[in-house]
Amino acid sequence: MKFKDVLKTKTPGVRNSLRLVDEDLGAKRMSVRLTEYEPRAVHKHYHYHEKRETVYIALEGNATLKLNGIEHQLKPNTVVFIPPGDKHAVTRVGEEGFKMLEITSPLSSKDIIYVQE
Repeated sequence: MKFKDVLKTKTPGVRNSLRLVDEDLGAKRMSVRLTEYEPRAVHKHYHYHEKRETVYIALEGNATLKLNGIEHQLKPNTVVFIPPGDKHAVTRVGEEGFKMLEITSPLSSKDIIYVQE
């Protein structure tokens, strides 16, 4: 499979979200996405998952991750593990944009609960 062949999804402030591994490719317990954020994007999608574990691997650019009320800087080679129940959101993106791998398990697009910051 090549990046050009994978399904892309689009949300405000996100340039591309490439679904590299998911249920459409036969995965039963995990997903992998390559997400590219627009430069200077601001997000307010603070949320948590009841069962899902998430790993962020920062590849390019800079962004701010709000995790349980504390802001952390994401830059290339940063790896973050987010267990179930931890509230999180990529809230601000740097001047050059931001690119990361997002790995989640188990698969469930319904396991997301949005909360007020």
